[in-house]
Amino acid sequence: MNLVLFDDAINHVCRISRITDNPCGHALLVGVGGSGKQSLARLASFINTLDLLQILVNQSYGMDALKLDLQEFYKKAVIKPGTGQAFLMTDGQIANEKFLVYINDMLSSGVIPDLFSREEYDGLLGGVRNAAKASGYADDRDGHFAFFIDKFRRNLHYILCHSPVGDDFRIRGRKFPALISCTVVDEFMAWPRDALDGVARRFLIDLVTGGNFQDEDTLGVVAANMAEVHLSIEGANKRYLELERRNNYCTPKSFLELISFYMKMLTSKQADVLQNCERLEKGLAIMEQVQSKVEGLKEDLKITMVQVEEKKAATAVLIEQVTKASAVAAEEKAAADIEAEKTNKLASDAAALQKEADGELSEAMPAMEAAAEAVNCLDKMSIGELKGFGKPPPECVDVCACAAFLLKNEKKRMEWKAAQKMMANPAAFIDEVKAFNANEIPENTLKECDALIALPFFNYDTMKSKSTAAANLANWAINCVKYHKIYVKVAPLMAKVEEATRTKNEAEASLAIVLAKVAAIEEECAKLDKKLNGAVAEKERVEAQAAACLEKLELAERLVNGLADEYKRWTKTVAELKDLTQKLIGNSLLASAFVGYISPFSMTFRQGLWKDQWTSDIKERGIPLTDGIDPLKVLATDADMAGWQNEGLPSDRISLENAAVVTSCSRWPLMIDPQLQGVKWIKQRLGEDLTILQFTMNNWLKKVIACIQMGNQLLIEAVGQEIDAILEPVLSRAVIKRGRTAMIIKIGGEEIDYDPKFQLYMQCKLPNPHYRPEIAAQCTIINFIVTPEGLEDQILAMVVNVEKPELEQKKQELVRQQNEYMVTLSQLEAALLSQLSEADPATILDNIPLIEGLEKTKATSKEIGEQVKAAQITEVEINTSRELYRPVAAEGSMLFFLIIQLCFIEHMYQYSLDSFVNFLYKAIDRTETTEDLEERTKRLIVMIRMTIFRWVNRGLFERHKLILCALLTFKLLQKGALSEEFNPAHFNFLLRAPMAVGAENPLAEWLPSKNWNLVLKLSDLEEFDNFSSNMEKDAPTRFKEWFNEVAPEDVKLPLDWKRLDSQPFQKLLVLRALRPDRCCSAMGDWIRGALPNGRDYMDCDGSSSFAVILENSFEDSTTTTPIFFILSPGADPVKEVEAMGRRLIQLQLGTNYWNVAMGQGQDVIAMAKLDIGHREGHWVMLQNIHLMPGWCKELEKKLDVFAAENSHVNFRLFLSADPSKGIPIGILERSIKLTNEPPQGMLANLRRSFALFSKEDFEDRDAKVKSILFAMCHFHALMLERKKFGPMGYNMMYPFSAGDLRDSAQVLYNYLEGSSAVKIPWDDLRYLFGDIMYGGHIVDDWDRRMSQKYLLYFLRDELLDEIDMIPYAEGKLSWPSPQPAGHDKYLEHIESMPAESPLFFGMHPNAEINFRTTQCNQVFEMLTSLVGGGGGGEGDEGDAMSPMALAQMVCDDILEEVGEKKFPTDDVGRGMSDEEKGPYQFVFLQECEYMNGLLYEMVKGLSELRLGFKGELTMSEVMEDMAKCLYSERLPVWWVKLGFASTRPLRSWRISLQERYQQLDDWINDPLNIPKVVDISKLFNPQSFLTAIKQLCCQNQGLELDRLQVFTEVTKKEPKQIDSVSKDGAMVCGMYLEGARWDMAQNSLEDSKPKEMFTAMPVVLCKAGTVSDKVDKNSFVCPVYCVPTRRPYFVFPAQLRTKAPPEKWVLAGVAMILDVGL
Repeated sequence: MNLVLFDDAINHVCRISRITDNPCGHALLVGVGGSGKQSLARLASFINTLDLLQILVNQSYGMDALKLDLQEFYKKAVIKPGTGQAFLMTDGQIANEKFLVYINDMLSSGVIPDLFSREEYDGLLGGVRNAAKASGYADDRDGHFAFFIDKFRRNLHYILCHSPVGDDFRIRGRKFPALISCTVVDEFMAWPRDALDGVARRFLIDLVTGGNFQDEDTLGVVAANMAEVHLSIEGANKRYLELERRNNYCTPKSFLELISFYMKMLTSKQADVLQNCERLEKGLAIMEQVQSKVEGLKEDLKITMVQVEEKKAATAVLIEQVTKASAVAAEEKAAADIEAEKTNKLASDAAALQKEADGELSEAMPAMEAAAEAVNCLDKMSIGELKGFGKPPPECVDVCACAAFLLKNEKKRMEWKAAQKMMANPAAFIDEVKAFNANEIPENTLKECDALIALPFFNYDTMKSKSTAAANLANWAINCVKYHKIYVKVAPLMAKVEEATRTKNEAEASLAIVLAKVAAIEEECAKLDKKLNGAVAEKERVEAQAAACLEKLELAERLVNGLADEYKRWTKTVAELKDLTQKLIGNSLLASAFVGYISPFSMTFRQGLWKDQWTSDIKERGIPLTDGIDPLKVLATDADMAGWQNEGLPSDRISLENAAVVTSCSRWPLMIDPQLQGVKWIKQRLGEDLTILQFTMNNWLKKVIACIQMGNQLLIEAVGQEIDAILEPVLSRAVIKRGRTAMIIKIGGEEIDYDPKFQLYMQCKLPNPHYRPEIAAQCTIINFIVTPEGLEDQILAMVVNVEKPELEQKKQELVRQQNEYMVTLSQLEAALLSQLSEADPATILDNIPLIEGLEKTKATSKEIGEQVKAAQITEVEINTSRELYRPVAAEGSMLFFLIIQLCFIEHMYQYSLDSFVNFLYKAIDRTETTEDLEERTKRLIVMIRMTIFRWVNRGLFERHKLILCALLTFKLLQKGALSEEFNPAHFNFLLRAPMAVGAENPLAEWLPSKNWNLVLKLSDLEEFDNFSSNMEKDAPTRFKEWFNEVAPEDVKLPLDWKRLDSQPFQKLLVLRALRPDRCCSAMGDWIRGALPNGRDYMDCDGSSSFAVILENSFEDSTTTTPIFFILSPGADPVKEVEAMGRRLIQLQLGTNYWNVAMGQGQDVIAMAKLDIGHREGHWVMLQNIHLMPGWCKELEKKLDVFAAENSHVNFRLFLSADPSKGIPIGILERSIKLTNEPPQGMLANLRRSFALFSKEDFEDRDAKVKSILFAMCHFHALMLERKKFGPMGYNMMYPFSAGDLRDSAQVLYNYLEGSSAVKIPWDDLRYLFGDIMYGGHIVDDWDRRMSQKYLLYFLRDELLDEIDMIPYAEGKLSWPSPQPAGHDKYLEHIESMPAESPLFFGMHPNAEINFRTTQCNQVFEMLTSLVGGGGGGEGDEGDAMSPMALAQMVCDDILEEVGEKKFPTDDVGRGMSDEEKGPYQFVFLQECEYMNGLLYEMVKGLSELRLGFKGELTMSEVMEDMAKCLYSERLPVWWVKLGFASTRPLRSWRISLQERYQQLDDWINDPLNIPKVVDISKLFNPQSFLTAIKQLCCQNQGLELDRLQVFTEVTKKEPKQIDSVSKDGAMVCGMYLEGARWDMAQNSLEDSKPKEMFTAMPVVLCKAGTVSDKVDKNSFVCPVYCVPTRRPYFVFPAQLRTKAPPEKWVLAGVAMILDVGL
């Protein structure tokens, strides 16, 4: 390992060494990837002589594989070798969270259940028995096991390297406490500046020794700059996250890569400059030499011409002499040829005989060789052994006899003794055998031997068992005899061969004499020829020399004159290159930082980093740097960039920067490329040499391995936020060298060959992925997201290609030609220089092809230069014509970047560039044509804007449609495309609404302090500097009147501020400050007026039914573009789809239409139906795909396959899902998205409701039906729109839909159309609509009452004449019902609807304040996050407490408040007799028990949390959640469960808790007497107190409890005015009226005052009485709830006196609330 041990590194090594040197010492190394954790852990393990253990994770690595590895680790630590082991593991290897179960057990106790079977343990324990006994452990199984575990824990040291980024570390530490409690944490912080500087100096020192740096001073400043660059990225990452919500990480590994890349780049660049300089200097030197040679060549030419004439005469004489000598030599040569022919005949005959003899003899040779081999096997010992036999086997005697026949020519068979004598001297005997001549064997001897050899035992194999020597002798004898028999046949033939050979030799001797004579004659001729050739050659040489001299002269002049321009330019270039050699130090430094760090950032951040920060720092440190240097120019030439553009790369700056990084970086490039621009360029650049795969493909790993082994180019598409851990070695380039050249890499534990030519590219489609620091360190992350400028150029090309195809074609051809010209010019220049510099100065004028090539290169270069000039003129003309369409392209680019931001507010809003372009083309096609180009451009802009807006708007929820309109309008305002001028300060105020801090409110009587603080900030703006003083001093009353207006946006402001009516945007600022509840409505009005055709955008599709919208969208769908329904409560698009299908394709379920509701087991069915639809052209509807998020990825792959295969032209896919982040972006991007929510606003809802009924159908209906139908449309709109009022509108939210209205209309038709009755059955209709159609949804009885009151108001006889459609408005607002008329008249009447107000619903104008204020805050919060804007916060954020510090402070405060509090309920209960304990006492005792339970849980949880903060207790999930609640001002879960109903934030809840405790504490001091006035809002269970009232009544009057109810009488007194306890009930307080107010003077309900949301009720007397069916028309039954959210915290119905009809208060949503949070 190549390590630089700076101070921090040494400290870490020491810590890890100390930790792992202790028994049971385990280390938890916490730090981002690339900070050196693993390297230092390895070093520390080596220091402690620990063997390093690791697991190798692959695709199949699971619990079983981990278990096997752990078994091996246990054995190594305990059995063999039984020495210290270090188990190093990284968080990336935790492929399954269950791994940590084993690790947790291993750390905490060393015992992992079921790691070994009992039998395996028995074997292991047997191996340690002796050691256990020696160590003093009991000699039983328990003792052996204890020793085994103890030794394991002493010897194995676990080292976990974990990143702190994300939640994994925190969650794992909580779930597996041993990771924290049984390890020592060593935190790796970011490297400090001195460490970075030291590391850089250590590695860069090689540049000093290599001569790249002049001295060590340069080394110091370069190292310092590198440290500065690295540290600057930390700050940039924070700003990047804040401003663009994108995560980026910078690790020490990135810094090391920077150093490595810089060294490589500087060395390479300097070498290139040196080489270029040498080539240029050599070329210049050659040109100078050529110039000096011209005169010399002229003199040489004259001398050479004289020599030519002399040589011609001498050559003629020699020709005559050679001719005569050649004739004599020819005669002698003919005679010699005759002799040679005879000799060759004799030689061939002799060779034939020799060949025949050799063939015969070759059969005998193997036998002779075998005999020799047998003799060689004989040795003295074996012969001695054979001779020593006293009684030898008979076979041995026969073998010796055979040998004697051959050697001694014995006449008879030799006896044994004679044989012994023959072998008396073994050595001599062996020599005699070797010397035996097998050519001559007597005939009688041969017969004797044949007889013996024929015996069955006479062979080597048989005799071997008797005697080795005998066996070899037998083998020798057999082969000698065999050889002799063959030789006898061949001997006569050999004699003939000998005779023929002798004759041939004699003939050859005679021939040699003849040939010698011929040779002598030919030698003489050759001398003459040579002399002649030399003379001719000399003559030709001199002639050629003259011609060459003449040619050289001509060439020299051509060369000098032709390269005159280059001579000047190259002379200048050489000077520049020499200067550049040193400036490359800074240039390469900037370019290296650019490649190493810049690519994840957007253009703004890139410019700020390299241009403002890095370049300035380089200059300040005095590092040599070229003035105005651009790192892009360092990394790539103009020719490179032209080539990239020809390969399909967009021409904008950021795309070129990205391409430069991709082609230069040493780490694998990972492209964030949602618009697929980068990946298209890569594919076109590499073509067929590129292998493409995705992780979702089968056998993808095999393809990766194949590419690595073959050295191929690999592109992995659609990479997610995590990259498979098995590719870790590939990403980190963990290549191992074997030998000199071999390289391998380990993947999944398997070693494979690594080809250095292997290149990996990765592409991510996610628009904003969050990669771990480890991935950021291993890969070069490149932000390929399209830029506005780049997209504008692309759209311009698209528009011009449609509008003026010949112009765009000419432009593209011109660009291609120019790019090719640049590449060609660059290549020609390089070729010219290369040829010239590589030429030999001494011979350059002899190299005619070189000079001609140079001339051709020069001519081509000149010709191309002229073409480039002509092309530039043409380009200007074309661009002038194209630029007329620039506004259209700018509009398109602006729209695209506007809509892709929407995904930040809802995941479902995903739009791809391909889909956008598709609708862009549709808009161009739909635009009305005209010859006037300027008018055409305007029409294109309008149509493109509307088409894109409608496409996107149809897929948005209603709450987000205003945001889209506002975004569009703000963008146009910023561009100056609207009539009003854009003012950044005004815009920022509107978005962020900054407030002044600490100011006193002089108008507190009617203006909330928050609004006054906003007004003060508004007055800081230049145009509003007098606004606050006008409000406070000049006209406070008039401003109050304006402030209290129902719709202040329609009313002029006091004083001179009425001028703001002509400047509506500035009036929005006033509304934002004073009436935020009206701001959204006013902004909608402003958009309608400011945006061209603004009403069309704000009311887009408002008059169209969903069926019409669906049919329009269907026209835009294709086989590859599904329609995606984003569901909302009550929405069911299936009916509309099927109705459309029946009209268009005669749709029939199961025949050409398939409907699959997704759920468990439906994935297989869905895939099958998709395949059928794809092949046969059917419609497929997949509902609720959000229920199967995992399968959705398979669906995306399937759609990709369909797109590649080309589906049947009629195939259509419909998808539906609730909003879910589980839906893949790829599916959402390609789909046309639709929502089916009711629109916002009464007018829009009434339009949509009325649009459900076609004109033809409506016209056919009776006048009565028309009136009722219109009333039902109005009722439907009310029921839908009432939801916006929250709890005041409904206690529960109900999924009313267009189907309810449609079904009600059908019932109406059926009920009235066929009826002959004159009187309309209103009661029946009200019942059918209110209790069945709409009432079927309604669960809450109070909501049902409200619904019935609406129908009671609308469905009555007066409807047929004329009634006011605004109930109980009392003249404040009026809108009469229309007279029966035609369809168009009804539409006109709908458009005459007054501005929307809560009065439409029968509610007070105050009802909308809360929801509209909330809506305003939400809308502007979203707009701020999308549009941005300057900060509006106050105070120093640097001094703010961290969340956990804040939680700790709150924890201590609450413990101080409640720590000692507890009611002695047992003592109090025992202190009262049973007779004294009445219902009230039981209620209060119960309340005290509730309070005790809550306080106990609070103290317990907070005490544990305090210990957690101190580090004395491990933080559990519950404790973490409680801490989050404390700093975010929310109630912990158990406090909510055990506490009282409340909607208060924590701070206010604590105050309420104290008040509740105080009330109970006052009572417990006097338990027998209840308080005079009970604040029932301070009770946990107020119903129990009301029940106690009824129980007392039962006891006193003897009535049944279930026949009683609580009646209320409102007094005119406050609690302090009550001086005694009520005798017939209880006095209660703590109730607040919402939706109305209580008039104490009139003692009845009245309308609320403006802006007064809640009214405190006086003391109310609650008493019990019998239930009565009698209805009091002057009494309103008012529901009472605990909290403003109402349901499910209903308490009881109270009776309040009213002068107005009770129905008015029902529709107004009036209720009493106990705890309003005030």
